[in-house]
Amino acid sequence: MLRDKLYQKKIITLEVLAPLITEKETLLQKLEPFKDYVDAVNVPSNPLGKLRPDALSYAHIIQERTCIETIPHFVARSLTSLGFESQLLGAAALGIVNILCVTGDRPVEGRGVFELNAIRLLEIAKNLAAGVSTSRGAIRPVNLCLCAGFNPNVPNLQGEFAKAVEKCRHGAGVFFTQPIFRPAAFLKVLEEFRRRHSEAKVIAGLSFLHTKKRAFSLMKFMGIPYEYVEIIEDGDETEILYATAKELKDHVDGFYVIPIADYSSAFKLVEKIRRML
Repeated sequence: MLRDKLYQKKIITLEVLAPLITEKETLLQKLEPFKDYVDAVNVPSNPLGKLRPDALSYAHIIQERTCIETIPHFVARSLTSLGFESQLLGAAALGIVNILCVTGDRPVEGRGVFELNAIRLLEIAKNLAAGVSTSRGAIRPVNLCLCAGFNPNVPNLQGEFAKAVEKCRHGAGVFFTQPIFRPAAFLKVLEEFRRRHSEAKVIAGLSFLHTKKRAFSLMKFMGIPYEYVEIIEDGDETEILYATAKELKDHVDGFYVIPIADYSSAFKLVEKIRRML
C-alpha cells in the first residue's frame, strides 16, 4: 500500500492517460520500463472534463498486468453517493487500495452531477474504511489509502488551506499537488502546509508541457506562469523538471510525474529522480 511505502522512503508516481480507443497493449508496453522505477501509477478520470475510459477499469488492467500499484482518481462531478460506494467496493474486490478524490472540472463533454465534492468523497471512503455505509449500515471495513489534491498555484491560498483542513479531517493522509513551476514560491506554501498538517504526506507534481502552444492552453488549469512558458522550447524540459525536483527533494515525500503522453521523456526524468533519491 502507498501509505506504507511513504513511511519507508520518498516515492515516485507516474500519471497514465487511458487511451481513448482500445490500445491497452501499446500502453502496457510503454509502462514496462517503469516497473523498477515508480512506486505507483495514477489513473485520472476524464481529465479536463474530456472523455476517457473508466479510471478504475484501467487501474485494474495496469495493476494486474504490470504489478505496479495504481491510484485511480475518483471525480465527484459525475458520482452519486451510492455510485461511489459501489465503485469503492469494486476497487476492494479488485485489490485496489489507493484512491485519490477530487471534485473535478466542469465537463467539456456531457453534464456533471456535482452532487458531491472531494471532501464528501473522502468522508464516504473514510466511513467505509471504518465499516459504515452512507445508509449507516454495518459492512466489512474496506482497507483504503485516501489521497487528495492540493493546488499551491491558486490566488486564494487561504481557501485552499481551509479545504485541506477538511480533507485531513475526513481521512486524507496523502496530498498530490498540482504541477510545480515556481519551486521557491511553492516551498513557502509548503512550509505553511507542514505547520498545519505535520502528519500529511506531500507528493509534488512535475508536468511536461512539450510546447508553448500546449502550455498556453493549460495555463488557466495549471497556474503556469508566463515566464515558464517562455523557456519551454528553449531548453531541455527534462532538465528543467529535474532541477525543480532537486530543489524540492528534501522538503517533499515524493514526486508525481505527468508525461502528457510522452512516456520516453518521462522515463528519463523518472530514472534521474530515482538515482537522486
